[in-house]
Amino acid sequence: MKRLGDSNGRNFLYCFIILHAVLELFRAQTLSNTISAPVQHPTGVNAVQQFASLNQSASNQNNTKGNDPGPTCYELMQQGHSAFADGSFLTRKTTKVVWKMRHDGSRELTLPLSCRLTRYTAKEARQCLAGKSLLFIGDSLTRYQYLSFAYFLEYNKFPPRFQAKSPCNQIDEHGFKTCSEPDDPNVCAEGDWLRYGGWPAYLQSLGGGVDGGLFNGRMEAHTLRNGGKAVENMKYVTAEGKNDLNDGGRVTFSYAMESGWEGSEYFSPGWNFTGCAFTGTCRYTPEQYEEKIKLDETRSFDWNYTKITDALQKGSSFAEQHLGTNYVLYNRGLWGRINQNTVKDVMELMYNFTGGKESMANRCFFRSTTGCERTRSNGINNYEYTTVRRATYDGGCEYVDVAHLTEEFSTLFYNHPPPARSGLEYGSVFWDAVHYQPWVYEELNQVLLNILCNSQKPT
Repeated sequence: MKRLGDSNGRNFLYCFIILHAVLELFRAQTLSNTISAPVQHPTGVNAVQQFASLNQSASNQNNTKGNDPGPTCYELMQQGHSAFADGSFLTRKTTKVVWKMRHDGSRELTLPLSCRLTRYTAKEARQCLAGKSLLFIGDSLTRYQYLSFAYFLEYNKFPPRFQAKSPCNQIDEHGFKTCSEPDDPNVCAEGDWLRYGGWPAYLQSLGGGVDGGLFNGRMEAHTLRNGGKAVENMKYVTAEGKNDLNDGGRVTFSYAMESGWEGSEYFSPGWNFTGCAFTGTCRYTPEQYEEKIKLDETRSFDWNYTKITDALQKGSSFAEQHLGTNYVLYNRGLWGRINQNTVKDVMELMYNFTGGKESMANRCFFRSTTGCERTRSNGINNYEYTTVRRATYDGGCEYVDVAHLTEEFSTLFYNHPPPARSGLEYGSVFWDAVHYQPWVYEELNQVLLNILCNSQKPT
């Protein structure tokens, strides 16, 4: 008796044999083509390009941030109608910040998930800022960023990364020391000047000393220390022609001090600038310093405002000294929380101070307080982010969140004197409880240059 499945079984077997034969024929033909085709190896100049293309293709397939360098911040901000043009994303709290370690203990600020920061040269910075006037207002935390920037424009390099140390244990990847020399005190570390006479020697050198001082006669410094009182107003102007453009104009950098605890804020009084910074003839001799002390004791100033809101009023003596200011950065520092209504008033005044609606290319910023153990414990950074930031935007200005950029440093504990067996990392970031080693200000100024310069359209 014939079974129903015999015919179906034979048919299935025949189909399997035929399919196997077809597959074997296809495999043999493929192997033949592979052997007969010569392998093309990249050679010469094209080799680098081809391998780079292969690596990029692999990177895209793997979709790993570590292999993909991503766009530059300049590229993002230069796009037509770019949503990133103002650079606010560079310091936003949601932007991931990574401080890459260097051999000497300093670090490079990077934004690995966003973009690659442009590392501006002094020539490029002068070209970007040619004809512009910048004003920094704040306490010592702002002062050192200001002086770092001015030094960069004057010497085509930032100050040495570390204050003077003997011996210097900070050695870079090329084997060079990166500390200031003991006989060449750092402009961003007032402690370096103790052996030369402390504050008087430091301030006189900023203002020209007897021979031009630190800034070769191009910084006019109305500054002094008189007991517990301080006066600090400075103006630096780049050398004529040093902007590297034929008709771009020189760069003007000014600083005004505000300090004082909450409720007793102190805006530095001052004297009118003479213009010596434009001619490179500024001097600040010991005799001139003593004369300033006498004027301070009799309160003989060209302006003496109780509050910053008075100083920023249109037509004030202070405002007249800073006519045509294009950019303003303001920070209260570690002197306590600024009232929400006060900061809005201040930022509205700064908005008008920089030209208001008629000068939309100009900008004003609240610069949040740099991170340290004290800002973490007293809650200043949280208060600035939640309250001051809102009031800043309401006033028409922008918020540069350097507290976010430097948040990592607020986790380092300060001890004085430092413990015998630890504290080395802290000393590579700070030179006292709140002030950074000069390399940190270099990194913050590079971020500021990316904010101010990346959005400018090439001419």
